Amino acid sequence: MKKFVAAVSVFSVLAWSAVPVFAAENNGNVSIKGNHNQIKIENKTKVENQININLVDIGGHWAEKYIKDLVGKGVLEGDQDHHFNPDQHVTREQFAAMVARLFHLKNTSAVQDFNDVPQKRWSFNVVEATKDYFDAYKDLNGGYNFNPAEGAQREDVTVTLVKVLMKLNGSIQLMDAGSADQLLQSKFKDADKINPVLRPYVATAVQNHLIEGDDKGRFNPDHTLTRAEAAALLDRLSDMNVVVGLSSGSTVTGSTYGNPSTSVTGSTYGG
Repeated sequence: MKKFVAAVSVFSVLAWSAVPVFAAENNGNVSIKGNHNQIKIENKTKVENQININLVDIGGHWAEKYIKDLVGKGVLEGDQDHHFNPDQHVTREQFAAMVARLFHLKNTSAVQDFNDVPQKRWSFNVVEATKDYFDAYKDLNGGYNFNPAEGAQREDVTVTLVKVLMKLNGSIQLMDAGSADQLLQSKFKDADKINPVLRPYVATAVQNHLIEGDDKGRFNPDHTLTRAEAAALLDRLSDMNVVVGLSSGSTVTGSTYGNPSTSVTGSTYGG
């Protein structure tokens, strides 16, 4: 499976803890003492964010700024030991959770659309909330799979983010196939490796200055994102002031693309 929606010269990906804690969802930690004038919500929030920004494994990392920005914005935090694991790969369900929280996407249905993402799975709600922006995989029985534990590849992330941006901004139009091929051939040395069906999305991302190639002029479409790359990508998107609330759609679009060549299995990171 290949679809990649991006918005960064260097892609980055966020870490998920075994029991991730999202500052935006920590309302239960606010304590009220006495009358309302004594509520110390602001001070307590600052203390919690400062603790979580002091991640022990991001000092000097190229994505340190992006990671700290997202932690400070309450999008994500490190694990219980203050580790972010910036260079570990991110899975499709983990990236779906990041997108859902950044763009305030909520699941409003109990219907299970994917065979491999049952209601009991930690990522059920975020996968359902973002299903209109991720490609699904049609199985032999006519059902759909999300491949939640597969690695989130660059072209996959690019497609997802372009779909979100097109939803947010009506002025962004998907490039036609001919123009897309021409732009990508002039931009990337490995343009032929990008799935033909996905090239209009990748080209649209390039056209809107959302992504660039590496220092060798390659897009690396099947490269699996790291947590640091995802962090940089999403932090730059949030700086573009495109973070708004979107309602989850109800249509699952199938795909006959093959599975990602790189997968991440056995992850203990939940959402």
